[in-house]
Order: sequence, then C-alpha cells, then structure tokens
Amino acid sequence: MPMSLSRMQVPFLAMMLTCCASASARARDSASAWANAPKSAARLIAAPAGEGSYRAGIEIKLAPATITYWRSPGESGVPPVFDFSHSSNLRSAEVSFPAPKRIDEQGTDVFGYDRGVVLPVRITPKQPSKPVDLSLDLDYAACEKICLPVHASLQLSVPAQDASETPALAAAEAAVPRRLSAEETARNIAITPLAGADKPTWRLAWRGPPASDLFAEPPDLFFIETKGESGDFLVTLAEHPKDKALPDAPVRFTLTGTQPVEFSLHLDGGAAKP
Repeated sequence: MPMSLSRMQVPFLAMMLTCCASASARARDSASAWANAPKSAARLIAAPAGEGSYRAGIEIKLAPATITYWRSPGESGVPPVFDFSHSSNLRSAEVSFPAPKRIDEQGTDVFGYDRGVVLPVRITPKQPSKPVDLSLDLDYAACEKICLPVHASLQLSVPAQDASETPALAAAEAAVPRRLSAEETARNIAITPLAGADKPTWRLAWRGPPASDLFAEPPDLFFIETKGESGDFLVTLAEHPKDKALPDAPVRFTLTGTQPVEFSLHLDGGAAKP
C-alpha cells in the first residue's frame, strides 16, 4: 500500500534532502575553508580533473607589505613545507612554484611573493576512478617587519565538481617556469667565465624572449649571487665549502620574464655545460 506523508512530514523530508545535497556538494567543492592567521590566510582550491591527474592548488593570501618565500628563499627566510601524508587515495602530490620576485628585505635579497600566491599541485590518485581526500599540513612564513611562522591544516576532496577556481589555477600553472631540455639550453644560453673577478663569476647570455631576473639554486653549502648587467646576467659563486671550490652537481637556474623557464648547468673553470 502506498505510504502517505503528513503535512508536517513533507517539509521535514525536504529539509533532510536539502541538507544531504548540501553536504555532498561541500565534499566536492572547489575550495576549502580559509585557515586564517595574523597577516595571512591559506586554503586549498581545486578544478575538474585533467588528463591522468587531478588539479589542485595551495592558495596563500597576504596582508599588505607582507611576503612569503619561494622554494629557495635567498639570503634569509624559510621555504614552505608540505605534508600530505594523511590524505586518502593519494599516490603523489607534486607542488610547483610560480616564478618568484626578488624582494628587498631590510637590505637583503630574498626570493618569494607579495600580495599572495597560488602553488599548483598535480594530484595522482591510487585509484583513478575515485576522488582523493586531500589533507595538507602546511607550514610557511608570513613576513612584514617580523616573520611569523604559520601552520595550517587544510582538507579538500578533489577533483572539484565545479570550475569556479579553474581560472586561478590556470593562471598559476602558466606562471610556473617551463623546464628547458638540454638541447634548448645549449641553443639559448651562452655562459662563460669572467676573467679578473675576485670570486668565480660567469656571464650568462640568454637568447630567448626578454628576461627580467635570474635565480640560482646550487647544491647545499653553496650560495650563488645573480644580477643583471647590460642585458646579460652575472653569476657569482659567493660562498662554498672549504674543501670544494665548485659544486659537483648541476646548478638549477630560473629565468623570469614574459616566458619564465628553468634549466640546469654545470659550473666549472671553463664554459659551463648543460
């Protein structure tokens, strides 16, 4: 016999259905709640699935005159740290960094971002047909006159069911430097030692689209300074271990401008090699 509903039961049932639908939508939303802190806030964002992986991003917004750091912070500062270990159905989470800025921090050069940043994350699930419940423990610095360490715990299910955050993710992905192949590096870059310098120095000439700045990431215990000069860049080995005058491993360079790129070079006493 068909079951009938009273007038009181109908609104109650409608309320329950609305509640369940809202909870389901939240589970696959395009953004997590903001984790607010003094001078900054952080959240996870996501877009619909891409080919073979899911698209997400870590968004950090900053108060005026506040900065946060790139993966290589320069003369001072600390890079962000990511812990996705409490996520479910996650095989890997690969975080990318948009091209940084050179920022004067009380007389020292640091590399990072002001006004905020979105760090794209490529998510690979263990089971491709199922969503990933991302759980991120994020540690970063928010620096104005003093640096504040920030910890944020963020959760979001990906991929998202709506595309509201797709433009922000697409813009962040486009700002990530493209990796040059060895052939492209050899074709577009000329780097030669500079005679007579107090410290080992090379002149790097870039033959591609206009570039605005150059950043170097040498192996641990080495520090390299870079600066522009007459359309080229000077690369100076400012600090090194006592037992090693030159790094054995290649140096990772990031060139910023209209089309940011990154590449690796071995530095030696002669011309550097890809």
